[in-house]
Amino acid sequence: MLAVCLLTLFIATLTRAQTPVLFFNPVISSGLTSSLDIVNAGDGTNRMFIVQQNGIIRYARGSVLNDTIFLNISKLISSGGERGLLSMAFHPQYKTNGYFFVYYTNLSGNPTIARYQVSANPNKADSLTGQVLLSVPHTEFANHNGGKLNFGSDGNYIPPLEMAEALAIHILIHRKAILYSVK
Repeated sequence: MLAVCLLTLFIATLTRAQTPVLFFNPVISSGLTSSLDIVNAGDGTNRMFIVQQNGIIRYARGSVLNDTIFLNISKLISSGGERGLLSMAFHPQYKTNGYFFVYYTNLSGNPTIARYQVSANPNKADSLTGQVLLSVPHTEFANHNGGKLNFGSDGNYIPPLEMAEALAIHILIHRKAILYSVK
C-alpha cells in the first residue's frame, strides 16, 4: 500500500562510513483505503489525486483530503489482491481538454484502460464520459495486474508493464494480435 507521505531527508555531516537517515512524516494519516497511486494533474491547482484500489479517486491539497470523490468506478472493477483500480494519468493537455486515464481490472479480471473527462466542476469527473480504450483478456492468471500509467516527455502514452505482458501472453496463446489505438 502506498502511504501518502512527505519525504523529509535529513543529511547530517556524513563521513564515508555513515548512511543517510530517512524520516517519513505522514501528510494525510486518515480517510484513505488501500491507496496505490498519487498523481498531480499538472493543471496549476496543486491538487494531488489519490487512487484507491477500491475504485475511488480522491484528491488533496497539501495535507487536506477533500471530502468530494473525484471519480468512483467501484461497480466496474474487480478488487482485491493485485486487482482493482491501479493507476491513473492525466493527459499532457489536461488543463485544456480535461482528459485523464485510469488503469483497472474489470469485472472479468482483464487489465483495462479507460479515458474519462472532468465535469464542469473541476473537482469531479464526469463518470458518463468513460470510454474503454483497451482491455486485454487475462484469464490465465489472477495476479500480475500491477503497473503505472504514464505519458512520456514527448506526450506519448506509455502502457503499464504488466498490461504489456498480458497482451504479449494473449498474443502467444491465441496466436493473433489485437490492434488498439490510444489516441
